[in-house]
Amino acid sequence: MLGPSFAADVVIRNVNIVDVQSGTILPHRSILIHGGVIRSIAANAASVRGAQIVDGHNRYVIPGLWDMHVHLWHDERQFPLYLAWGVTGVRDMGSDLDQVRKWRAEIRKSTLLAPHIETCGPPIDGAPSKDPKEPVLVVRSPAEARNAYNELEEQYHVDFISLRSGLSRDAYFALIERARMWGLPVAGDVPEGVTFDEAVGERQSSIEHLSGAAHALDGDSENAAALLDRMAKFGSYQVPALIKLRRMTYADADEVIRDPHLKEIPAAIRKSWTDPRLDEAKLSLEVLDQLDLGYQRNAEIVARMQRCNVPIMAGTDTGDPYTFPGLDLHRELRLLVKAGLTPLQALRSATLTPAQFLELDDTLGTVATGKTADLVLLDADPLQDIGNTEKIAAVVIAGRYFTKAKLDAAVGQSR
Repeated sequence: MLGPSFAADVVIRNVNIVDVQSGTILPHRSILIHGGVIRSIAANAASVRGAQIVDGHNRYVIPGLWDMHVHLWHDERQFPLYLAWGVTGVRDMGSDLDQVRKWRAEIRKSTLLAPHIETCGPPIDGAPSKDPKEPVLVVRSPAEARNAYNELEEQYHVDFISLRSGLSRDAYFALIERARMWGLPVAGDVPEGVTFDEAVGERQSSIEHLSGAAHALDGDSENAAALLDRMAKFGSYQVPALIKLRRMTYADADEVIRDPHLKEIPAAIRKSWTDPRLDEAKLSLEVLDQLDLGYQRNAEIVARMQRCNVPIMAGTDTGDPYTFPGLDLHRELRLLVKAGLTPLQALRSATLTPAQFLELDDTLGTVATGKTADLVLLDADPLQDIGNTEKIAAVVIAGRYFTKAKLDAAVGQSR
């Protein structure tokens, strides 16, 4: 297993730095890491007595990746999977808050090696949850919405507020008003009684799964173009989670059931998953075709958003059945590129843009002096092919260097 000790000094020599801000490669740099922070970047190799020296020749370094939509519904045995795939940060959209708090405390004390976690605590919805893994705060009126905000901020001390689609219209507007007044970001679905345009206008911080977007952005009308302009102007962050939307089409059901990475998921978790082919068999070919067309429409919307400079963040909804911590983020990046993003734009969606959204871009999101040393060392250039983000040689988490082989071994021990 991965030990909890603090990081030693690390020097990565002669490596190519991928500058996700400018989209350029800074060749033959040496990176000095001390105390979990990048202390210097220079053209000449740094010499530090007792430091761990890493040969970066013909390799590329990128910032640690963020998955901006996960559910930490399972135990800490999932964390090595995230790290093995270079995911050094996650945004938890609703899990057991007491357990997440415990993990975060252990991460701060360096007794648990895991991704950084941003969490919302219990999401807000208009009815009780049908999923025992995700309790919610039930809100049915504006007064209850304001009380829920106070509870989440003052008692739970959450990082943001998460919404579900069953929240009523009047409760939604009361909650948004309170959040704008006191500062907690609001993220999640657009409730069924609220339009996508209204959610953008109300400055909902991030919208998940493109909920409501297809209807609002139908065609190339002037209204759709104006809405895209507002989204860019207001900083309406979008987490399309294309990989989830594709799962919902059942297009890959046969491949998923035979995925070789299933063996990395603990048996107790796998046993709780039902075969997606059983659900697919209940649907007609006409319905399946409609689902596929709906996915293609959503992928086109993502491309339009990117062309209009709407900020896009990568997320996977990992926690759902047949999701793979860490790996699914790379699959999401591939889908974003297939939808029309460039490799650079896709890479930003999991690095710089999440850091900006979290207002942590002074410490995260780029490879630069003074930033937290969360890094991924790759064997090939991700700006040439986004699939190269999967060619991981090593991961640095808060200054601690781990080869991919060591991380993979930890995954094996956690099963």
